[in-house]
Amino acid sequence: MNTPAISVIIAMYNAEKYVAECLDSLLNQTFKDFEVIVVDDCSTDFSRAVVYSFFPKFHDRLKLTKFKQNSGLPGIPRNYALDMAQGKYVYFLDADDLLSTTALEELYNVAEEFNAEVVHVEKFLGFHEDGDKNEATASSIQQENFVTEPTLETSDIGKRVEDFANQQYLWWACNKLFLKKFLDDNNIKFKPMEVWEDMIFAFMCVTTAKVYVRVPFNNYYYRIRYNSLSHKKLDVITASKMAIEVFKILNDFMDGQEFFRENLKYEYITLDFFMQNRLSAISKGFLTDNDFEPADFFKFFKEKFFADDSNTYAALTAYLFINANMFKLYTEQQNEQIDALKLQVEELKKIVLEVVN
Repeated sequence: MNTPAISVIIAMYNAEKYVAECLDSLLNQTFKDFEVIVVDDCSTDFSRAVVYSFFPKFHDRLKLTKFKQNSGLPGIPRNYALDMAQGKYVYFLDADDLLSTTALEELYNVAEEFNAEVVHVEKFLGFHEDGDKNEATASSIQQENFVTEPTLETSDIGKRVEDFANQQYLWWACNKLFLKKFLDDNNIKFKPMEVWEDMIFAFMCVTTAKVYVRVPFNNYYYRIRYNSLSHKKLDVITASKMAIEVFKILNDFMDGQEFFRENLKYEYITLDFFMQNRLSAISKGFLTDNDFEPADFFKFFKEKFFADDSNTYAALTAYLFINANMFKLYTEQQNEQIDALKLQVEELKKIVLEVVN
């Protein structure tokens, strides 16, 4: 099959325990015009042997490739598979997750009906690591405003940015169908990061796609594993390095987009949203990392901001400067209000004493 309708991409690392169930869910699809590309990131268990056992069942629709060296980053195998993909559309599926039998058919029909570049599923069916998928419950990172039928997203990019910052999108790369030509034409790929590669990828799609469609389907079964990369606890310095890297990536992306160059308000909203999330992880590190030394943190940032290539961090420096001064102003205003309240309390005390006496 040279030109399948959909290329299903699975990045795999030590998924021996789950990948058979994942592949079975693909075999059971009502929609058959798809290929499966599994990229093994140097698994040390029998994951590859499990995949090999499925070759006869897929009749040449299943491809397996192995990296020579472990990348340790989920986005790298996905990018590799993207270059291999022959499908009109691309679907990312994690090796420990699975699909309902009608998932690909539902998404493909919507994509064709709307000529969509992205078909965005708002919810997922979550179940615990060794639990039963039949007990999965519908969940979402999205906060509200769920659709009840396939709905074309607004073409107002500013509104999309605001909605993204207000958690009105499920920002996984999985659980969506992408037009491959759209990804190729806009050079949208995963960034080499341990976490957040999904969120940045999703943000690029949300702010670039002209035809973006939301759907109300519950067809992705997400296995909640607490030892996965997405649940990995980061130390303060690592979280800080990641915050800087996120800023660089987003700054480079938005500098290349006419909308953001002409609307700096939305660039700031974007950077503020991502940084607040990163700062949350850094703040938790302050409280929980027993090996943390403030001097180490200071040294790290001093070297970054005053390095020879410090212009690279112009956006982050500007953001931190503005927010530091905004916080100072806010604190001063709060202190003024507190002082005013203290005066009112003293006046009330005087009045009460006069009445009592």
